[in-house]
Amino acid sequence: MRLFTAQLPTHEKSLEHAAAYALLTHAVEVIYQMPLPDIARDSHGKPYFPAHPEICFNLSHCRGLAACGISDDVLGVDCEFIRPLRPGVLHRSFSPDESRFVLESPVPDESFFRLWTLKESFVKALGIGISYPLHTAVFALDGETVTAHPDGWQFWQFRLESGHVVSCCVSPGDTLPAFPEHIAI
Repeated sequence: MRLFTAQLPTHEKSLEHAAAYALLTHAVEVIYQMPLPDIARDSHGKPYFPAHPEICFNLSHCRGLAACGISDDVLGVDCEFIRPLRPGVLHRSFSPDESRFVLESPVPDESFFRLWTLKESFVKALGIGISYPLHTAVFALDGETVTAHPDGWQFWQFRLESGHVVSCCVSPGDTLPAFPEHIAI
């Protein structure tokens, strides 16, 4: 797996979305030495390359950051800007242990978004989005390490100085990136 990120001077969703696709174009050109193939969406809305099903990718963007993960295996990527958590989302989407972890944390907003991006990267890898019962995908953190997660997957996460958290979910046979490759767009 390779992960590319781009920070943008604006929080305009349409520009973030365009930047994510620019990262995908760059990744396909650099890794596979070809132009960006046509993109289709499956029944759940997950994008894929019909002419190249062997290439898997996932995009995310949030508040001035775009991210693109690309691999030969299934993957999920999510990025979020750390902001005040919403208690309703915490109680609907987190297990009791996760909720307790967040509420007892010295940095509850950051803890919330660290867990949230792990959950989002997982459901993106599954290709079903947030229709998945998020409270059943349980994670635990110890410092910077993800110590518990759904079986059969690997997870990796980092925090950028910009205040964003980025999480990646990959199949067990894939290699997790040491750090994202930052691209200027």
